[in-house]
Amino acid sequence: MFDHLFSAWMWFGSNRPGYCSGTFLILLLILSTWFCGIHASLSLGPGGDFPGFYDFIFYAFSNEELTSFLYNITLLLWLGPCQERRWGTFVFLALSFISTVLLPPIYALFLFVTGDEASRVSGYSATHLVLLTAQCRQVKQRRVLRFVPVWSLPWLLLILDLFLLPSAPGLLHFYAICLGLNYNNEFIEILEQMEKLGACACLPKWAYIPVTSHPHLPVYHNTSIRPEPSTSRSQLEDHSAWQHSVSEWHQEPLMATDSQLLEEEMLRAGILASLHDAPEGVADKVEVPKSSVSSIRLQQLEKMGFPTEKAVVALAATGQLDGAISLLIDDQIGEEAVVISKGKKSSSAS
Repeated sequence: MFDHLFSAWMWFGSNRPGYCSGTFLILLLILSTWFCGIHASLSLGPGGDFPGFYDFIFYAFSNEELTSFLYNITLLLWLGPCQERRWGTFVFLALSFISTVLLPPIYALFLFVTGDEASRVSGYSATHLVLLTAQCRQVKQRRVLRFVPVWSLPWLLLILDLFLLPSAPGLLHFYAICLGLNYNNEFIEILEQMEKLGACACLPKWAYIPVTSHPHLPVYHNTSIRPEPSTSRSQLEDHSAWQHSVSEWHQEPLMATDSQLLEEEMLRAGILASLHDAPEGVADKVEVPKSSVSSIRLQQLEKMGFPTEKAVVALAATGQLDGAISLLIDDQIGEEAVVISKGKKSSSAS
């Protein structure tokens, strides 16, 4: 049970390094006002006294009862480090100060509107509720101890306040929750930017938790792997053009009947035999249909500068683009074949 509570507490905050000087400062103020016998409170509402500067500064750290003192100390030790490590020392103290200043006028305005009697306010319990609500607002989709939703924690603490602190006004704690719900991420980011501008520049790094020290996973850089060489734009264009031409070659239909395949093989065998085995000037003419070769491959050879007739014969003889190029480069295509196109005959170029 305690392991689940401890893990939930660590998850609820963060593992950000640094000293929780903000929690220590607030704890020191609460202990000082209690042991020094300082009793400060605010009388809010119709008929109440106008608060003095002394009461307005120390009312949140003053406790009139031992139960309230122990309760605030316990909550501060339990929630303070968690909240400070989540937001940073500056943001934690700024939210505490803003909450302590805004709660009295909000509660007094409600009392004047409703016409209720004046009530005395003291203690840090309302500020605890504001900060806890703001913290739960950022993780409202998670649960504590597997079955308690995070958003319900401030309301459970409010019910606990009504039992443990009967002298504290319940409506003040209710407005504390409402105030905490208005502390959105944009407002907290503004406070973080104020720290980055140098609000804590006079303090050493070890004395507080900076907002910039967010926890990160370790990153491993493998130095044995060399970076890939940069590729120029012209090389990329040539590579893309080559890929485009190859994709065009592979887009040709490969479906053919057995008779057509046999006829093509016999034609290629006859052309190759006439090219390599027949003596010069004696071989008979071999008719080669232009439609028997791939038009796309023929266009590729024509773009390379080879004559159309020789390109047709080379493609018909080999069936492959690289083989046809090899025959054309070696000048192995003579006048032994005749290209037939749409019923007309034309002799291959010499």
